[in-house]
Amino acid sequence: MLKPQYSQKFRKEWLNETGLKDWVIEKKKSSGVSLPYFRYPGSTHDSFIWNNCALRAKFAEGDFLDCHLLGDSGYPLERYLLTPFANPMTRGEEIFNRSHTRTRVLIEQTFGLLKSRLRCLHQSGGSLQYEPRKCGKIITACILLHNRCVRRRIPLPEAEAEAEGGEEEDPDDPEPLEAAGARQGHAAGQKARNHVVDNVFS
Repeated sequence: MLKPQYSQKFRKEWLNETGLKDWVIEKKKSSGVSLPYFRYPGSTHDSFIWNNCALRAKFAEGDFLDCHLLGDSGYPLERYLLTPFANPMTRGEEIFNRSHTRTRVLIEQTFGLLKSRLRCLHQSGGSLQYEPRKCGKIITACILLHNRCVRRRIPLPEAEAEAEGGEEEDPDDPEPLEAAGARQGHAAGQKARNHVVDNVFS
C-alpha cells in the first residue's frame, strides 16, 4: 500500500506490528450483506477498535441475547466477548482454551483462502500500489468476489490453498489498556466465561 497522499510525511501509525503498511479490517452489515469496513490504520490496537465500534454497543444493549464473540488476548474480557485464560488452572479451562483457539483459527484460514484466490492481496505479490482508501475498495471487491465464488462452488486455483494458522498468543504482549468502568466489565466477563467452562467444558 502506498503512503497516504494527504500527508506530507508517511505517518508511522500506518505500520502494523510487522512493519508493513496496512488497514485494520472490521465488518459491518449493509443491506443484509456483510462487508468489510476500513477505518483504522494498521498500528491501531484491537481493544481500541472494539471499544469504539458499533457492534460492541449492540452487544451491550442486549441485541444478541446470550451470544458471545471470541477474541484473543488483545481484547478485553467482557460479558459478551470471551478471551482465553492467561493461566488455565483446571482441565475445564485448558479445554476451553484449546476450543477457543480452534474456533478462532477459522478466520485466519478464511483470510488465507481469500489471499490464495486473489493473489493481489498476498504479500508475495508485493503490495497494492494505491493510496489507502483505494486499497480498501480493492479489498472490499476481492471479498465480494470470493464470497460469490464460494456461493457458486467455484474451486480455488490449482495452487494449494494457503491455510494460515491462528496467531499464537504472545505472552510478552501487554494487556490492553483498561478504560474507565472496564474492571466492572472484566468481572462480568469472568463470570460469563466461568459459566461457559462449568456448563460446557467441565
